[in-house]
Amino acid sequence: MSSNGGAPLPLESQAPTVKGVIWTMSMVPLVFVLMRLYVRVYMRRVFGWDDGIAIAAICCLVAYAAVCHVAANLGLGQHLEIVQKTPNNLIQVALLCNIGESLAIMACTLGKTSFAVTLLRIVVQRWMVVVLWFVIVTMNIVNILAALFVFLQCKDPRHLWNPMIPSECWPSDVFTNFSLFVGAYSGAQDFVLALLPWTIVWKLQMRKKEKLGVAFAMSLGIFAGAASIVKTIHLVALSAKSDFTWELAPLLIWAAVEDGLAITAASIPALKPLLTRLFPSTSSDNYNMIPYPHPPPNPKVFDNSKGGTQTDIGHTTVHDMGSQTAILETIAPNGENINMTTEVSVTYNHGS
Repeated sequence: MSSNGGAPLPLESQAPTVKGVIWTMSMVPLVFVLMRLYVRVYMRRVFGWDDGIAIAAICCLVAYAAVCHVAANLGLGQHLEIVQKTPNNLIQVALLCNIGESLAIMACTLGKTSFAVTLLRIVVQRWMVVVLWFVIVTMNIVNILAALFVFLQCKDPRHLWNPMIPSECWPSDVFTNFSLFVGAYSGAQDFVLALLPWTIVWKLQMRKKEKLGVAFAMSLGIFAGAASIVKTIHLVALSAKSDFTWELAPLLIWAAVEDGLAITAASIPALKPLLTRLFPSTSSDNYNMIPYPHPPPNPKVFDNSKGGTQTDIGHTTVHDMGSQTAILETIAPNGENINMTTEVSVTYNHGS
């Protein structure tokens, strides 16, 4: 009996779309994470907790893509009526989807945590620090529980992918409602992490155009929030589970989109030094916290009197990492990220 009232189901499959989108949304952030590591380790000779968390996030995402790829080969993206003709494939698809769901949750959580830790290194106001720690702690608690609940719904987890194994399980709506809460909360966190940089950047002494550039670069996680909303909508549609091998495909696709955007957005702020090196003529003056004037090619000597009083004004120098890195990379843990040195020598000669 088909799931659409007796009419034969079309022999179509979402498997190619699942593979294409999920691998794309895994490889793009992988490239950004590799560029991030190049900047942090090779160019800056530093490695922080946020970098390690970003590596863990992309590993989970690539593993998620591999699991979904295998599941798509076995029947994910096809109608249940077609897949269940090979019962063993159906069991494998259900198992792989459960594993993939947990990996997707952890990839998303780690990606957002990486960005939140990056923000912790640049915020100076106490309320921002409190907000970021609240987001980090609650986000990890909620999502780790969600990843565990995927397998803890039944006393015997094998029942989840093989219904022939008897087991007592939670009511179906319990995990569904909790998943909806996690999806909504995850989306809210994306918007908080995307809007917080505006509060930080807008108070800096920068030209308005530069402020907008920095704020947008650090707020791309808002697109991950939008993907989270779409994912949650598909989660509601999946609650009936009447044709789960078909209906699960869009949910897994949008989970990959959210994860990929979150990890990419977390890595973009670290790439400014690389962009400056690649495009020095257009990037050298961007993203400065304080717009310092360029020093003249040669120190200028001012003659203050006819009798020979001279004032030699030395160079005013900025930290060799550049003031731009104070926004996108941490130089000092206390937030005082720009070192300015003014050297002035005064020579007074008595006239004869």
